[in-house]
Amino acid sequence: MKRVLVVALALLGACDLNPYDLSRGGTGTDDGGTGDDDGGNNNGDGGGSNTDGGATCTPIGVDDQCNEVDDDCDGVVDQAFDKQTNTNHCGTCNHRCIGTGAVQACTAGVCTFVQCQPGFADLDTDPLTCEYQCPLFPTRAEDCNGVDDDCDGIIDETLPAPPTGQCRITPNTPCAGTTMICETRGTETRWWCDYSTDVEFDPTIPNGIVLEEQLCNGVDGDCDGLPDDSFTDLGQECDNGAFGICRDVGERICDPVMPSQTMCDLSVLPDAQAMGVELCDGLDNNCDNIVDNASGPDRVIDAMTHVSFGANDFYIDTFEASRPDSSASAIGVSSARSCSKTGALPWTGATFATAQAACAAAGKVLCSASRWQAACEGAANTTFPYGNTFGGTSCNTESFDGTPGGPDNDLLLATGMIAACATPLGIQDMSGNLKEWTDEITGQTAGGVNIAVQRGGSYQSPSTSSTCDFRLTRAAVNSIEPETGFRCCRATAP
Repeated sequence: MKRVLVVALALLGACDLNPYDLSRGGTGTDDGGTGDDDGGNNNGDGGGSNTDGGATCTPIGVDDQCNEVDDDCDGVVDQAFDKQTNTNHCGTCNHRCIGTGAVQACTAGVCTFVQCQPGFADLDTDPLTCEYQCPLFPTRAEDCNGVDDDCDGIIDETLPAPPTGQCRITPNTPCAGTTMICETRGTETRWWCDYSTDVEFDPTIPNGIVLEEQLCNGVDGDCDGLPDDSFTDLGQECDNGAFGICRDVGERICDPVMPSQTMCDLSVLPDAQAMGVELCDGLDNNCDNIVDNASGPDRVIDAMTHVSFGANDFYIDTFEASRPDSSASAIGVSSARSCSKTGALPWTGATFATAQAACAAAGKVLCSASRWQAACEGAANTTFPYGNTFGGTSCNTESFDGTPGGPDNDLLLATGMIAACATPLGIQDMSGNLKEWTDEITGQTAGGVNIAVQRGGSYQSPSTSSTCDFRLTRAAVNSIEPETGFRCCRATAP
């Protein structure tokens, strides 16, 4: 082949001919010769022959390449190539019938469409291509999956009936009547249970509902028939964290601002009270988590009277001892300590030991017989706390009518109710109302129980047993009597 090309090139150089340029030859205006068109005097090609310019075709080899040249000078160009049917040289050399995803044919020198290749579809206006590659092959009927299953360019356009039995449909809950819907949620397209917005959704759960409610909002978010059941503290008592009367008690409710938690609703009555001075009332008035402090700077300051004359120098309760939770109408039940306060029913039925313990809890002692009598008689050494002459209505003794306007009623009165029944120092009810234990022991019972002296008489005592120096009222220390009470003393100021 190389030798043939060298000979051909030499001939071309000698003849000054370009075998690929058929317009060379002659000296005419266009092709060859002197004619008006091509060469010579003829109206056709140059000279008197049928070829241009009188030039001759020089063969350069076998005509086996499609190049639009008659390589073997046999008068037929590219005779080895049927440009009417060859898909690589359709109509002209190197014109290939190729289209994206398509199978083409060459028909009468023109590329024509045959069919799409497997896995491709023709969806645009170009008739020779199948530009759309099917997401799935072989194709199948559409389903809810975010994929063009049938390769028509439309995703999830014709769907089967949704699945059943996958959603929670509990009656009388937000899930009632729920059906399935084909949607893309996040990055996942599938059949979803089309729950209402009241249902708490969790895409990781097969039926789409949280295993346990996350929102406290009064709604049954997990459709189990129990709204907010995961918030087990709902309705429980709560408080503001303070102590005593400062403590505000409330109830746990759903937090409207942060529904993922509960809150303490302090609007529930009763409301807290303002912190104050500690009183002997069974309450923590100073909010220090100690009820009725008996010591320290915040201790209860009981009503006590300083008795100071002669050799006497001590303090005694101004009022008969009462329970911390007592009131004008109730004796109370607390035995935490004794109190000395006005307007409260005194502590009745206390044994000797109970009286001692109650005084000790208040930082005091049960009054001795001598202190009790000194406080009652005073510096003037009177027969009764109010004077030397008995007054039938001066104190709550047997002669006093506890309920004026009817028959004589002998009954217990609240402390300090009779203003006249007071010593010159202001000590109340040392005559009548309740007999009071003293620490004076005067013997024992046949069973070996100590006997202690009770002073002052009661609301059922006559005048003789209601004097300051009467000491014949005695009882076993373990006796419990409704007419017996006590009061406390101490050596220093409360």
